[in-house]
Amino acid sequence: METVIVLIFFGLVAAMMAVTPYITRRTESFGVTIPEEAYPDPELKKLRKQYAAAIIAFSILLAAVLLMAVRTSRLLQTGFALAVFADIAGDFLIYLYFHRKMKAVKAARNWATGKKQAVMVDPKFRSQKLIFSNAWFLIHASVTAATFLMTWLCYERIPDRIAMHYDFNGTPTDWVEKSYRSVFELPTVQLLLLILFIWLNTMIAKSKQQLNAANPETSLEQNVRFRRRWSAFMIIAGLLLILLFFAIQLSFIVPVPIFLLSYGGMGAVLLIVAGAVVLSVTTGQGGSRIRVGNGAVQGRFQYDDDAYWKLGVFYFNRNDPSLWVEKRFGSGWTLNLAHPAGWAIIGLIILIPLLLAVFFS
Repeated sequence: METVIVLIFFGLVAAMMAVTPYITRRTESFGVTIPEEAYPDPELKKLRKQYAAAIIAFSILLAAVLLMAVRTSRLLQTGFALAVFADIAGDFLIYLYFHRKMKAVKAARNWATGKKQAVMVDPKFRSQKLIFSNAWFLIHASVTAATFLMTWLCYERIPDRIAMHYDFNGTPTDWVEKSYRSVFELPTVQLLLLILFIWLNTMIAKSKQQLNAANPETSLEQNVRFRRRWSAFMIIAGLLLILLFFAIQLSFIVPVPIFLLSYGGMGAVLLIVAGAVVLSVTTGQGGSRIRVGNGAVQGRFQYDDDAYWKLGVFYFNRNDPSLWVEKRFGSGWTLNLAHPAGWAIIGLIILIPLLLAVFFS
């Protein structure tokens, strides 16, 4: 079963990374601005295929090495964590190789010559319904409140020693003594997740609008649908995680088969990852894969802001007041690292888990 879990995980990650060049906007290739009509160019097609093949081959190799190198569930857990970091690093290095090749192709082709660069903005964009209401998170808040209340009322029924971590077989690997601090750890994480998902949903509405200069009307409709789909995903994914933590907390009070928690938890995580893959493929970055109208304006070139995208993935533009912008490579959003609040957010992302680890240790 452990082998199946590892293979499913690396398969989903490999699929997500391999399709990334195909779900990115057609005006961008490996973090480089291109004209939309250049997207089907044979040389660019070849680069996308080579990238996908390299990602899949690397993921298969990494999974094979992991499975051959470990012999027990505990070693598999440690190896799995290391393999995840190796996968992230390896995928990024593969991307950098193709990013540099794409820059060389652009320099040789000189696509922008004789074309007018344009930035399209719709002043009524914010007046549209871009996300599902945050009121949906009242469901998540109710489950979180129920977890806190259940823990408080049933404190005496919780065992003196609590299993906090399990291996792939459902065997406890880490125990803590019962205290108010330890039993309220998971409800606190639930509360933080609730705040995080509300913030992410709000960010989707407030992020910088980006319209295709060659086809602004179609691009506008695609972008609205793109945001609404990801808003729905955030609401559903957030609820799944909060329900998962509720089930784990419930197991401290009443007997719940460990295999249900283990496989249910892994199933929920895999479902979220698979959902993100499907949503990315069917929607595309900025809604670029959603079929809406046609008729691009020839001779108009998307504004080339490559200078502000370091390595094609890190956005640094002091002249842009936007905090959140669409990713250049992949689906979703990233921070403007020239915005002071951007570094504050990164600091919180790092600090909060550290504080939780110290407080609940």
